Amino acid sequence: MRQDKNKTFLLAAFFLILFSATGQAAKYSSPPSITGVKTAKIYFDVNIGTPQKLLLRLSLIEETLSQLQAQGIIAEAIIGFRGGASRFVTKGDDYIDDNELSEKIQVHHWLESFAEKGIHMEQCLIAAELNDIAPADFRPELTLAENGYIAMILYQNQGFALVPMD
Repeated sequence: MRQDKNKTFLLAAFFLILFSATGQAAKYSSPPSITGVKTAKIYFDVNIGTPQKLLLRLSLIEETLSQLQAQGIIAEAIIGFRGGASRFVTKGDDYIDDNELSEKIQVHHWLESFAEKGIHMEQCLIAAELNDIAPADFRPELTLAENGYIAMILYQNQGFALVPMD
């Protein structure tokens, strides 16, 4: 019985080592799907209203675009805000709880950084209405889209890949 447990343990350890080594090797290699790709059109759909998750999503957008650039791929990116994320892309400290102010300031830094890089950003006015946000209260880096769903549809019809950032 004890030998069976030892064999099971050793077998499990072997597969754990095998899969972790395989996973690490694959993590750092470029997939064959990017061979010959020179440009990428991306629509990031950002609708998460949880402050820490929103900040993570924005950092992942930055990381994704940086990695594409490092691979020599020119990215045309659009970031569309809707849902709960809308509360964090407004001017001032309205629309959020007091304990979310520090995260909102960080989101504003991301907006400024993306704008400096020429990344187009849009805010869905349906989400604004659902969140009782006046259109004039959105940050100046954002273009207001009457209907974010239509915007996503039309961008996809122009060849933009939809990347959900919920």
